[in-house]
Amino acid sequence: VDNFLGLLFASLMALSFAFAQVFSRQLRNLDVSLTNAYTGLFGFVVLLIVSYFIEGEIILTIQSISLNSWLLISYQAIVVSLGAHLLMFYLYKFYTVGQIFPSYSLFPIFGITLSFLIFGEVPTILFILGGIIVITSVFFLHKIK
Repeated sequence: VDNFLGLLFASLMALSFAFAQVFSRQLRNLDVSLTNAYTGLFGFVVLLIVSYFIEGEIILTIQSISLNSWLLISYQAIVVSLGAHLLMFYLYKFYTVGQIFPSYSLFPIFGITLSFLIFGEVPTILFILGGIIVITSVFFLHKIK
């Protein structure tokens, strides 16, 4: 049951991500900060609700997070995610989704690289394998066009 729910949730996330990329182009006349704020707020609320039903005691879990972990979370949220999204929404004003998405797809690679350079966090084999999959898919996406 857990594997099925995980697969279902991952599929819904992938579908939502695809729709978000396509519809984000239509929002190019809105302020980039406003668009990013609403996206983050909506995602936060949805993930908080899902987390409550899947994990249960989310308040206790949040309270048990160490300061070092909060620093890593903040870095990931501000530098990697917020920076990438602000740039993506800004670029949608000038370019199509097909032109932006291949570069945007590489943000996990940039995140892993910066985490290694700034925090000395060594990526695991699964991270490296995931990075190879992302880079390969971006390469083939560019090659098809």
